[in-house]
Amino acid sequence: MSKSFVRFAECAFLFLLALGVVFRLAPKLPIHPQLGLFLVSEIVGVAFILLQRRGDSATALYPVLLAFIGTSAALLVVADGRQLVPELVSSAMVFGGATIALGAKLSLRRSFGLVPANRGVKRGGLYRIVRHPMYFGYVLSQAGVLLVYFGPWNIVIYAVSWAALWLRAIEEEKFLSADPAYREYAAKVRARLVPGLV
Repeated sequence: MSKSFVRFAECAFLFLLALGVVFRLAPKLPIHPQLGLFLVSEIVGVAFILLQRRGDSATALYPVLLAFIGTSAALLVVADGRQLVPELVSSAMVFGGATIALGAKLSLRRSFGLVPANRGVKRGGLYRIVRHPMYFGYVLSQAGVLLVYFGPWNIVIYAVSWAALWLRAIEEEKFLSADPAYREYAAKVRARLVPGLV
């Protein structure tokens, strides 16, 4: 797969993100203001994708598709469903998850991207605790959104998104393991997503 196709996939993701923000979540901000930080975190991610440092990246179809699905599937969530928890609980989950994802993006800065790439091994910030803090942040904040808009469609969307994120983490680590610096980092930071668990 060519790098131009990979770049096309990244641009397509940005388009989907814009649609998701404008047509699905932004109109619900007056009802559920906790979605504001979630949107800020995603917008920061867009900026970093546009400014990312180019590195040696994966071009095989499978990791590129996982990256695209894992990042963009959640944008297909609909702002409709049954609210299962009090606003305070969902707010704490969305705020906590979005803060973790945003902190991870700020740690990566221009090394943040969609497809697996070696843009330098990051060891600071949240990456001292787990190898994929951004994905943990996504899952936590998306679970908060799911508990506000609980319904069959959203359950399927998030199940697909979370499965793709897990597989994406595995593919990223396969790609990065070619670098001795990453292997040393992974030996020190044992947890992928949650300290002491996975």
